[in-house]
Amino acid sequence: MSKKTFKDEFNPALQFISTSTDSTEVENTEQEQQNISAAVPMKRNPLYIETKSKRIQLLIQPSLHSKLKDIAEQKETSINDLIHTILEKATRKNK
Repeated sequence: MSKKTFKDEFNPALQFISTSTDSTEVENTEQEQQNISAAVPMKRNPLYIETKSKRIQLLIQPSLHSKLKDIAEQKETSINDLIHTILEKATRKNK
């Protein structure tokens, strides 16, 4: 069996290492960010930006879980997203 050689073009690890970005790419992304911030008339309020999700533990009957799972599969989404949208609609109605 021959010894493996990992030269630059055959080294599988190199595909995961990023190369340095071109200065024009950096300038373009900075320009895009400036254009986006110029389009927004005011600063975002950090009090209304949600950065983390809260976890809850919910105990439900197995029959209800299977019904939710079936609905989520029909809508091609997860059970978590389905429950989130249901709760979102319910809280909007109460306002």
